[in-house]
Amino acid sequence: MTKDYYNSRRRFDPVKGEVYENEGGGTFRCLGAAHWIYGAVIMQNVRSGWTFKAHGVGIYKDGRIDWDYSTDGYFAEVQA
Repeated sequence: MTKDYYNSRRRFDPVKGEVYENEGGGTFRCLGAAHWIYGAVIMQNVRSGWTFKAHGVGIYKDGRIDWDYSTDGYFAEVQA
């Protein structure tokens, strides 16, 4: 990826129930905000059920997202 691509990243608050493609691969559904941690949302891989808190979510011009780091991951039943 080019430097301009990475410079296009901006802070983003995912919408509960929406599905997003990760910049590094995979598709994730936002399950909601982790209210007690500012800036974190609960995300789930729609294929594997891997569920975690994503901190510092950003979005690129092409609509793909990523996050600075994740915590508290576990496998759960995939939510629709």
